[in-house]
Amino acid sequence: MKCLYITQERAPFFSEGGLGQASRTLPELLQRDHAATHDIILPCYPWLVSEAGLRTEQVTDLPQVTVAGKTVRPSVERLLDHGGANDVYLVRADAWFGRAGIYRDADYVEFADAAHRAAFFGWCVARWVELGARAYDLVHGNDWQSGAAMAHLRSMRGTDRSPALLMNVHNGAYQGALSSDSVATLALPQEWQDSLPQVSRGAPSLLLLGLLAADAATTGSMSYAAEMADEFAGTPLGAALEALSPKGIIAGVDTSVWDPQALGRTTHPYAKDTVDEGKKRNKRALQSRLGLVEHPGIPLFGLCARLVEDKGIDLVIDAMTPLLGADSAQLVVIGPGEVRFRDALVEIGSRYPGRVHLSPRFDQGLAWQVYAGSDFTLMPSRFEPCGLNQLIAMRYGTIPVVTDVGGLGDTVVDLVTDPVRGTGFHIAHATAEAVQETVVTASQWLHRQPAEVRAVRERLMQLDWSWSRTAQETARLYHRTINRRLPTHRRESGSPRLSEYSPSHEEAPSCRPRASTLDSPCRLTFQA
Repeated sequence: MKCLYITQERAPFFSEGGLGQASRTLPELLQRDHAATHDIILPCYPWLVSEAGLRTEQVTDLPQVTVAGKTVRPSVERLLDHGGANDVYLVRADAWFGRAGIYRDADYVEFADAAHRAAFFGWCVARWVELGARAYDLVHGNDWQSGAAMAHLRSMRGTDRSPALLMNVHNGAYQGALSSDSVATLALPQEWQDSLPQVSRGAPSLLLLGLLAADAATTGSMSYAAEMADEFAGTPLGAALEALSPKGIIAGVDTSVWDPQALGRTTHPYAKDTVDEGKKRNKRALQSRLGLVEHPGIPLFGLCARLVEDKGIDLVIDAMTPLLGADSAQLVVIGPGEVRFRDALVEIGSRYPGRVHLSPRFDQGLAWQVYAGSDFTLMPSRFEPCGLNQLIAMRYGTIPVVTDVGGLGDTVVDLVTDPVRGTGFHIAHATAEAVQETVVTASQWLHRQPAEVRAVRERLMQLDWSWSRTAQETARLYHRTINRRLPTHRRESGSPRLSEYSPSHEEAPSCRPRASTLDSPCRLTFQA
């Protein structure tokens, strides 16, 4: 089986988060263990190539194309000496991808022409498939940035360059919205230019385009698939999702990277049978490194995430501030994000020295120490298709405190309702009150139930969240997608029939809860 993996990120050189890690690890395992040879294709970010000292070689020039009024002649380069098992190809077009930032600028503001960039990239991917030396059995596209590529490839259906198409929706909240007028400027196949504005009922997006073109879809968990179906019910996007019935597959943890026993990564390495002592020693080392008050009894909450509203950072700030002020908790935050959240955390840190630390850029070395030294990992996400940090935390015996949404609810068993099998604490609602209530419950449990804490930590470290499991499920999905690929006669032009995507009911309103601010302090007392 020969596959093409379309992405915007790939660890370790071109990565902002979980997609970058998935784009390296999953194709490598599929190639090694499941006879699915993978090529990776992504944009060439020249500043990252230079920064990492990487070498490339040009493979081919692509034809000149005009997208959104910008005429460019792109090329495809192969990445050399990158240390991975897959061939990695880069679409070189500095006029589109030469600026610093994969998705956003230095102030964490998304590029205004992000959809145009993705449309251009999709055109290039399709031309690469047409002109390339390798015919692919399946193309695996990731998120809305691959939507245009999927549409171009669907229009090739019936030719000898006609792969099965799998759309991976990591986050349905980001859709690559378009104006109806702009569709004609994106160099899409004519049938898609004509049909997309009608099918979308005046709200076209690249995510919808990709789903309409795909033979199958997948997302990060079965719960998130159901949540998307509910959220987008009555919309063209909801109808496209219903037609594909996305398969939920939980992502994995790279156990070679995240290993509590690794000397040089974990300050004081530990295993399941030494987890209690290991956690204590690493907590003390983390507090010392970050200038936190060195008190072993104060619960330490770690948070490694982008500082955005989706991740519930506003809830963390509102919920944790009274506890920090009462010296009842410590908080360590790692991650880039919006200026307003960075400023708020800096202000809290200056108000309560020794209780808060913010690292506004991802730091791998610090992340290892945070997972090893924290008592809890805090993830009050408003939605979470899969979630990776809770899986990493469990590998380190660090107890997740999470909202019961998407992959978080699927992977974390609530200790309050199921103490025998429990692996963490569920936050009932995405509100600051619920976050604070659960943090207090978890903190009291940590102090009062040492034997149970030890048992839960050992339970966490026995769980298998490796990528091998993910790869096995994905390989099965690949085979099903190739076997069920829609026959040519159903969509002879490559575009969808309007009757297939004509929902009869109105769009459901969003029901995501809003945060409220907590002003009353909450004091907890802990023994050394």
